Amino acid sequence: MRFRVKIFSVLLAITVSGSCFASASTYDVSATLSHAGKAFASPSTTVPADSPAIIGVTGKGGLKLELLVTQLTPDTIQVLANIESSLGPMDLILIVNPGQSANVSEGDLGLELVVRLNDG
Repeated sequence: MRFRVKIFSVLLAITVSGSCFASASTYDVSATLSHAGKAFASPSTTVPADSPAIIGVTGKGGLKLELLVTQLTPDTIQVLANIESSLGPMDLILIVNPGQSANVSEGDLGLELVVRLNDG
């Protein structure tokens, strides 16, 4: 009888701990792109978890921003970002905290990114 109780306790603990880390189904992503310190685009979108998303702006100064957002832990999110713009390209892997700004630059091109969990 005790053996069954212990097994139930272990299974219950595994079930509870597994459900404590449920990643969001979508993420709100805001980006600000800059060149030589001056912002030239501020796209934002809602991105499905673990699915590629593309933001495109056509015309003079156009750009394409491809994103793939994956939650690693409750406090860390991985963002794969590929930027193609008239001012240059960037290909990044960022680890960010939900709701906090992350900044990166490559040469004169800069990116500020904020990712928020969107649970509904």
